Amino acid sequence: MNTVITWVKRHPLITFFILTYALTWATAPLIGGVIPQIPFLTVVIVLALSEGKQGLKALLRQATHWRVGWQWYLIAPGIVAIINFGAVGLNLLLGAHISPSYEPLPVAYLLEGIFIVMLFGMWEEPGWTGYALPRLRVGRSLLLATLILAGLRTLWHLPLFLSGDIPWSDIVLNVAAQVIISWLYYRTNRSLLIVMLLHFSSNYIYAALVSEPGLFEGGNLIQFAWLEAGLATLIALSLIVFDRQLWFAPASSAQPEIVTASVARV
Repeated sequence: MNTVITWVKRHPLITFFILTYALTWATAPLIGGVIPQIPFLTVVIVLALSEGKQGLKALLRQATHWRVGWQWYLIAPGIVAIINFGAVGLNLLLGAHISPSYEPLPVAYLLEGIFIVMLFGMWEEPGWTGYALPRLRVGRSLLLATLILAGLRTLWHLPLFLSGDIPWSDIVLNVAAQVIISWLYYRTNRSLLIVMLLHFSSNYIYAALVSEPGLFEGGNLIQFAWLEAGLATLIALSLIVFDRQLWFAPASSAQPEIVTASVARV
């Protein structure tokens, strides 16, 4: 047991990725999907073993960092709305037809959905963004760290790609989304709360649009997914172009890292 703990302390980031992939891919065939809370579970385990209460408190501070300016509470869901509703509009302009079986979801269902969605995808962020991103950034630009993390997160979703539960266009979408997430994270002085709000908004709006019977079906749905990925990519590229200092500055000269000294270990 001591040997395991020692290895985790020496290689906390690698341990996080190994545990996250292992638990996810082992359970995926059993439940027919991925458990989005697994990255949160694994980061709690890794922090408890490698940094103890100090590390867990640091993560909690990020998740409860709410004093970021009111505009960010509009920007996060606003970006999601632009991507999703923009894709709907473009899809219709390109000739897509709304599914004949589509019916707007009842208000009661939409309200219930708020609480259901809060239990799922947003809980990926403490592990991927709150823990892994700052550690990947050590010695790297934010852009490089973000692209590495985007690749790792996309690979984590592999069971969903193979089962057909998410379209292949989500490979592009995931990379763009991580760029947007990283930008929000550092521009709000590492507020996981804002990042989780964006993830929640994404899951909620998307579910409202595509839940059976969804707004589009068949080829129209595939086209919508690619338009969604394209709009997200345009926003991500705009953030990189117009905020170059954030993306290309070395970690040591960018915004201060507020994690413990063990971030340099992988």
